[in-house]
Amino acid sequence: MSLLSDLKSFLSSDKEPKHDVRRANPNFITDPGRIKHTLQLLAKSHVQISIVLDDQSIYTSRILNVSETDLVLDQTNDHEANTKILAQKSVRINAKLHSVHCNFNCLIVQPYSANDNGYLALLPEKIYYPQKRAFFRIPLVDLETHAFNGSTQHSNDNVSGFIYDVSFGGIGIAVYSNNHIQKGDVLSASNMTLNNGQIIQADLAVCSVKRAPHERFTRVGCKFLNVELADKKSIHKFITACERKRVKNQPAARIKNT
Repeated sequence: MSLLSDLKSFLSSDKEPKHDVRRANPNFITDPGRIKHTLQLLAKSHVQISIVLDDQSIYTSRILNVSETDLVLDQTNDHEANTKILAQKSVRINAKLHSVHCNFNCLIVQPYSANDNGYLALLPEKIYYPQKRAFFRIPLVDLETHAFNGSTQHSNDNVSGFIYDVSFGGIGIAVYSNNHIQKGDVLSASNMTLNNGQIIQADLAVCSVKRAPHERFTRVGCKFLNVELADKKSIHKFITACERKRVKNQPAARIKNT
């Protein structure tokens, strides 16, 4: 699969958003597709998680597998803990993803198998995962029309890919995995394609770099630097147009006045 097809698969849950992103709580992941993807990242990175019970006892486990409706937790080595977990049913899971602490509640349905080598649980309705952004980012559609090209300021390495979200303060881009880029880099004279093929230039500061072994691309969060006034107006106009398009395509999601 190409970078673009992989990226579209990753962002497929954003094509029919269920709420106005401006009103969304940035501290929680609530979209089912995003929830599933986040749990898959925890599973594939083999990070340790903590199962917390009502009596505040804590047991170490891992997420073994994630499906459309449920997940499988690894069995603990404590026999008493296994009995308590299955008896309590609802548990809290604490974990760490991309150096950010996250947690969620899930319902234990049953032992994963007759041999009691794990726990089958329903996917959570939300995951606490604080984003810590100054501006809400608007996910983009028609990703192939929003190309990105730039180069690192000091090493002059070429960086290319696609813009997948945008805010008044910066953009999220997906670049080919072989691009050498790290947090703190500055991308100079970057070309960004907006609506109708309009291209603007801006310097960008790299604020975050996220790579996962199963993804063929690297997600890079950038902050705008040294943007000309005319280009800044074009960016704001572009964001407003994207926002209106999303709202128009999801009338049922508009918040009604009471």
